[in-house]
Amino acid sequence: MDEPVTLNKRPWWDSIANTPGMLWALIIALLVFRLVWQWFSPYTLIEDEAHYWEWARRLDWSYYSKGPGVAWVIWASTRVFGDTEFAVRLPAAVATALGMLAVARTTLMLTNDRRYAFIAAILYNAVPGIAVAAMLMTIDAPYIACWAWASYFAISALMRDRHRDWVWFGAFIAIGFLFKYTILLLIPSVLFAMWLTRRERSRTQLSWFAIGLLVSLLGLIPVAIWNAQHDWATVRHLLGHLGMKGGDTENTAAGRHEAWTIAWFFEYIGLQLLVGGPVIALAVFAWLNARKPRNEGVRGMVRVCVAIAMPLLVFYMLVSLKVQTEGNWAMAAFVTLIPPSAWCVYDGVRRVDHPIKFFWGAAMFVLVGALLLFPAAPRIANAPLIGPLIPMYRMTGMRAHAQDAQRVLDEIEERTGQQPFVITNHYGRASLLAFYLPGHPVVYCSSAHIGGRRTQYDEWDQTDLDNPSTLAKLLGRPALMLGGPPRHWESAFETIEDLGKLDAEPKSHGSAYIGIGFRGFDDWQLPKPTPTP
Repeated sequence: MDEPVTLNKRPWWDSIANTPGMLWALIIALLVFRLVWQWFSPYTLIEDEAHYWEWARRLDWSYYSKGPGVAWVIWASTRVFGDTEFAVRLPAAVATALGMLAVARTTLMLTNDRRYAFIAAILYNAVPGIAVAAMLMTIDAPYIACWAWASYFAISALMRDRHRDWVWFGAFIAIGFLFKYTILLLIPSVLFAMWLTRRERSRTQLSWFAIGLLVSLLGLIPVAIWNAQHDWATVRHLLGHLGMKGGDTENTAAGRHEAWTIAWFFEYIGLQLLVGGPVIALAVFAWLNARKPRNEGVRGMVRVCVAIAMPLLVFYMLVSLKVQTEGNWAMAAFVTLIPPSAWCVYDGVRRVDHPIKFFWGAAMFVLVGALLLFPAAPRIANAPLIGPLIPMYRMTGMRAHAQDAQRVLDEIEERTGQQPFVITNHYGRASLLAFYLPGHPVVYCSSAHIGGRRTQYDEWDQTDLDNPSTLAKLLGRPALMLGGPPRHWESAFETIEDLGKLDAEPKSHGSAYIGIGFRGFDDWQLPKPTPTP
């Protein structure tokens, strides 16, 4: 790495960042902080976390909307620490630490300077989307860690001509695919970087790259096996997300998409600025400053890192021209913007470049704010203006809600002499109740039978309400139903009673109902009972 000739000021943290072992100390300290917080956290699981825990209770080759990776790691964690919130969330913190290490090693490889690697580890945690993903067990933290390691080996192969690293690149693509299929977009991203560096590398790399692609296909095997056994349900789910013909939203209420509006495009841009945070601005400064003659040595590094990031961002920008996107869809793109941003920070601070210093300070503010966000969330939620933006209802109340649901179940059993079951209109609520009800009972989801999308519950024989053996166990029994209007339940039971909302209802899912005499959702021709008040 060429040292700029105009540097004149050392930051106060220079010796800290350059001390051997400080990078590991930073990674371990942040990991320990997150694990301690998760151990004492008062928050209940969010819907996706509970649903992935449901997957982990029934290990399989793959699942309806995602690969098996998230279920496998939660299964491993809960086997050691039990069915607790800590055990479910532990893999997210570990995956974030592994992602930090990958980005730091990438930066060290490109700059040969521990200070840049230390800054890169900080910036990884200063990406708001990654910082939030570290605290909640969704697919994002492990998927992004796999993206970071696959990028590390791809950049190593490109910049250091280490051909065998393409095999490791393919291996991490395969692992990442088990968490999120989007990691396949890293392949065209790397091809773009290869094209940009075509004059600087040997032609034998193409052969090794092809071997890496073959290795990456290993990740498709379990997903393909499961889908072949389940009528390619995942393909239909992905088509449904894009509102395309043949998707699982076709002929459902979920399939009636709003007409496209230009606001969705600008919403995508705004979400990426929010999810990426100050790293985006620092990457822009890195691109501009690397083009100056004095920084000729860093041009290649910046060019390759940006080339790997851009295709993913552009792809979802094009998607936003058809459907409404979500903020985390393109989040992995910010991983390879971190090494040039780390160089930009150190270069800008030493040159006393005030705009760069501002965004470096903003990154530190985001880092500290993200670490304190969850512990301070209850207090922030009571603050004016920003309080309503904190979705506390997603992480609180389920313990009390499950207790109230159990009270109703006990009353139903005492009244009817039969053991009632629980059924909801949403997979997330079904998963939360399965986790928080005593004994972790089987809970059923009616989404596909009331005009909604199919879910993983429709793929398990044990919870499939079209499965004759499952129906045989439920017919004639009473139930506690949660969510939706009465018409969703009327034809499925002999009589229903509208209870209104249960106490401690954490989210607006509609009323709760008592159903007597379950007769299945196929009996739409039967006369509909009148709900009793």
